[in-house]
Amino acid sequence: MGSGTFGSWRTSLAGLLVLLTLVLAAVAQELGVALDKAALKDASIACYSSKLTFEKDASELFDDAQLYGLAQRAYEEMRSRFAADHMHEMMQPVMMGAMSVGKDVYLSSSLRGGPFLYTYADDRSKPEVVLALDRCQTALQQDSDRPIDKQHRTSANCAEVVALHQYYLDKDVSEEARKNPPPIRVAAFGKGGVSGKTMAQNPCGGGAAVVDGVVTWGCRQFMAEEKITVPKKPKPAAMKLPDPFPAFTGKQISVVCPGLLGPDGDPSGSCGSGSCKHG
Repeated sequence: MGSGTFGSWRTSLAGLLVLLTLVLAAVAQELGVALDKAALKDASIACYSSKLTFEKDASELFDDAQLYGLAQRAYEEMRSRFAADHMHEMMQPVMMGAMSVGKDVYLSSSLRGGPFLYTYADDRSKPEVVLALDRCQTALQQDSDRPIDKQHRTSANCAEVVALHQYYLDKDVSEEARKNPPPIRVAAFGKGGVSGKTMAQNPCGGGAAVVDGVVTWGCRQFMAEEKITVPKKPKPAAMKLPDPFPAFTGKQISVVCPGLLGPDGDPSGSCGSGSCKHG
């Protein structure tokens, strides 16, 4: 073998190793965001989600700007799944939330397919998050001399609300932690409105809006009532995630089942646990 051929082969091998390293790095940062098949089957609702559990408190690993970065990464991962999941454009969620609680980060999209949390509770016991929404409406009404809308302005389909719903459904969360949660932060990334830009987003409900004489409200008021911190929107450069990405284990919690989806996403039975480890 000539020296030129050997040098070319060595260069190609080095390039292949670099490419393999990059691929492995990309795979290591996959967040496990997946379609909630139980929600689609049981309620015709489109939702993408993942729960990440880290070895340290998430507040030590991700600052406020990086929490938005996590939401952005999850949003991009969700969008990359649409084609394989055969998601029609009208069923594609447009927002992703990242909610940090202790060592956990709950990633959840907004919901598509129509009203869910309020209506789904009609023939079931009310989910804890709906009880919290009702408490918020009551508190807002007590402080207002005008009628306050009975429901959240988006029917509670926002990513921030759905992430909190999944926290309440999580079997790993103790009853005490449900009643008295540790400090919570939440950030959202996605498309604002029909023609809005794709970027870090403020919670809905900013500014007073009166429709047919009724005052509307949204996530801004709900997060304040629940004492959940919504960090200030950062500049894009500040949202860069840690490299290397912290090790974590991942699970998915269905919005329609008080448990975990199986490893193949099977929505049947009691939603047996399925988990994976990264990093």
